[in-house]
Parts: sequence; structure tokens; C-alpha cells
Amino acid sequence: MSARVWLFDSRVIALLHFGSNDDLTGVELITDPVQVTRACQVRDSAWHFATPYRAFLTEVPSDV
Repeated sequence: MSARVWLFDSRVIALLHFGSNDDLTGVELITDPVQVTRACQVRDSAWHFATPYRAFLTEVPSDV
């Protein structure tokens, strides 16, 4: 089993639970401000280190 986190509009976290066959088995909505704030901090940190799409295209050429 695994879980994936989705952050919606900086107010709600959706924790998606998946079974062994990667089938969705449940969704847990989290609105706790402490957990949502932490998720926003993680998102903001990722954006800080992200590569802009146009720069990515120049670094990784593709025929697609």
C-alpha cells in the first residue's frame, strides 16, 4: 500500500491511498492548518529548485 499527497488551494490536503495493485482504495481530506502549512512549505521549496520548462527543453532535447 502507498499514499500520494495532493495540495489543493493551500487549504486542503487530499491523501490518496492505493492498494498493492495501484488501485485507489480511499481518500482522506486533511484541513489541519499545521499539516497544510507544512505541505505548502514543501511545495514552495520544490518550486524554488524547479527548472523552468523552457530551460528544461534546452537541456533535454526531444523529437516529440
